[in-house]
Amino acid sequence: MKDKKINYIVFGASGDLANRYLFPALENLNEVKVVSISRKDYGNLKILVDKNSEKIFHLAIPSEGVPQAVELIRESFGKDVKILLEKPFGHNLASARELVAHVKKYFDEAQIYRVDHYLAKKSVQEIIKKDWSRDEIEKIEVVASEEIGIAGRADFYEKTGALQDFVQSHLLEIAALVLSGSFQPCSRCEALKKLAVVCDITKHECVKRGQYEGYRQEVGNPESMVETYVSINMVSNDPAYRGVPITLKTGKALKEKRTEVRIKYKDGHNLIFTIMPEPDAYERVISSAIAGDQGPFMSEDEVLESWRILDSIQQTWKNSKDDLIIYKKGSSIDEI
Repeated sequence: MKDKKINYIVFGASGDLANRYLFPALENLNEVKVVSISRKDYGNLKILVDKNSEKIFHLAIPSEGVPQAVELIRESFGKDVKILLEKPFGHNLASARELVAHVKKYFDEAQIYRVDHYLAKKSVQEIIKKDWSRDEIEKIEVVASEEIGIAGRADFYEKTGALQDFVQSHLLEIAALVLSGSFQPCSRCEALKKLAVVCDITKHECVKRGQYEGYRQEVGNPESMVETYVSINMVSNDPAYRGVPITLKTGKALKEKRTEVRIKYKDGHNLIFTIMPEPDAYERVISSAIAGDQGPFMSEDEVLESWRILDSIQQTWKNSKDDLIIYKKGSSIDEI
C-alpha cells in the first residue's frame, strides 16, 4: 500500500471549504494526485479515480450528503480506502447517531477521519506539551471571539449557528484536551463523558445565546433565532475538577479576533494559552490522514459525547423565543 501513488479525492470541490483550505494545503503535498469531484461527477467516479492508487476521500460536503457519498465510495472501490468527514457531524444527537450508524454499515472506524482542524494546530497541541499545574484551579474558560460576521455564508449559518459551527467541535475538543491532559482520542472522550450542563437552562443562567444587530437583515430572515453568540457553563465530575466552573464562549462580529484558553487559579494568577490562526493546519490534517494518524481527528464516541452535552440546550432552544440577546457589533465577548 505504501508504494502506491495516492489519489486524494475531494467531494464538494466547488465549495468554500475546498477552495479556501483544502486545495491550498494540497498544493504543498507533492506525493498526492488531487481529484476534484462535484455532484455531477458521481456517475464517473470509477473513471476519474485510479483504481490502483491508495484512495483517500475528503468529503467537504454537508452531513446530509454523506450517506450517499459513503455508499457510492463503497460500491465503487470496496473498503480499502480512507474517508475524511467534515463538521458538523449531524445537527443534533439523534442525527449524529444515525450518521455514525450509517457510516459503520460500510466502513470500519479505523478508516474514518473526522476533521477538527483545531486539533492539528500547534498552538492547541502546546496545551498538552507545556508543563502546567492542574491543582488549585478556580475556573477554566475556552473563548473564541471573532471580529467578522458570517461573511456571506447566510445559507450555511442559518442551518448551523454558533453552537453547531464552533462549540460542538472546536471548543468542546479544546476543553477535552485541557481536562484530560492528553492528545489521545480515548482520553479526550473520557473527559467529555464527565462533562455536563447541570443547571436549569430555561432560566438563562448557565447558557446564553445571542445574535448581532443586523444579522436578520443580512440573512433575509426577520424572525431568525439563529445564534451568533453562545456562552455555556459546565461542570466535570472528574475529582480533579470537582467544583471548577468550565465556560465555553464564542461569538461573531465582536471587538476582536481572539481564541484562548484561560486557566484561573485560586491564588489569583492566570495561565493563558493563545490559539493562533495557522494557515498550514489543514496541511497537517491531510498529512496525518495520509500517515494513518488518528490523533488529530474526532472519534465517533467523541462526536456522540459532544452532542450528548449539547442535547438539552438544543431541546430547550427549540421551544424558546424569548432568550435571544441582541448585541451590538464590536461588543466584547466578555460583556454580552
